[in-house]
Amino acid sequence: MKLKMIAIPAIIFIILTLCLCGCFLLPEEAKIPELPLVTPYGGSEFSTAYVTRGDMTLTEKVSCTYSATRSERLSFGLDDEYYGSIFVEAGDYVKAGALVAELDISKLSGEIASVSGEIEKLEIELDEESKALELALLDEELEGSGSTATSDAKKAAIAYKESSLEILNEKKAELEQKIEARRLYAPISGTVTYVKKITAGMKSAKNENVVIITDMDSSVFIGATANYAYFTPGQEVTVYSDGAEYAAVYTPAEQLGLDAKIDESGRKTVYFAITGSEAPAETGAKGTVELFLDERRDVLMIPSRAVFSVDGQTMVYYEDGNGIKSAKEIECGLQAEGYTEIISGLSEGDCVIIG
Repeated sequence: MKLKMIAIPAIIFIILTLCLCGCFLLPEEAKIPELPLVTPYGGSEFSTAYVTRGDMTLTEKVSCTYSATRSERLSFGLDDEYYGSIFVEAGDYVKAGALVAELDISKLSGEIASVSGEIEKLEIELDEESKALELALLDEELEGSGSTATSDAKKAAIAYKESSLEILNEKKAELEQKIEARRLYAPISGTVTYVKKITAGMKSAKNENVVIITDMDSSVFIGATANYAYFTPGQEVTVYSDGAEYAAVYTPAEQLGLDAKIDESGRKTVYFAITGSEAPAETGAKGTVELFLDERRDVLMIPSRAVFSVDGQTMVYYEDGNGIKSAKEIECGLQAEGYTEIISGLSEGDCVIIG
């Protein structure tokens, strides 16, 4: 009886062992498949954005620098002189030799007028003395006395007046030189690109720019871009520089007699020739030209900060209607101005997470 009681538990143990081992001997096709992995959003702080529909424009701001191959800066060589008049304005076209500005010459002009009056008076007197001398010589010849006292006196008077006239002419020439030193003339034909603003009572400073004249045919902004192929010869552009706008056209280097240069990064030197009547006052002024590259109309888009990449896949974290946050693969298109075009994977109104 005792032997029978021991055998029964042993038999039960053997049966249970065989059943358990059978669980691990399932055929290959009976293995339980792996469940797909859903990656939850693990960030603690985030903001959200919604998929919206709108237009996108891709542009490049091409940086450029102003260069005037010929520009003349006009300044007075005198200090502490009152300004007189400036006869031009920015944008005016002037021909070489034109008077463009002068200091106050009223006093000098008055002196010249006075000296000119004296010269005119002396010239009249000299003419009269010359005629009187001719008569004196004729009378002395007719008298035959041999006396030349009268003609000698006339000759002395003429000599004195001629000497005085010479002195006055020299004084006038000196005054005229002083006036010329207070005047500025255009050394070249070109466009006035800068005029100093003067007020009543303002005095000059030696070598201070008063007027700048530029040969606009050779004035350009020079930039560089890898997207140079988007420009077409003669294309009108606007250059933005220091709060001002300048009309210009894209001009190939060959038309300017220059070499077309492309650097190691593929950026080509581009030239924008100024076409308007205004240009920066200083060579080296910085500017930008906006270059249109691409656009999309009525497309889905989200902030680019919501997009990331994992193992070559473009992803976003999104939040569904139940508040569950998880990763989702998307297909993107154009990127511009901080936004990314959504081609597939999201719908208008979907909520995405910006970590």
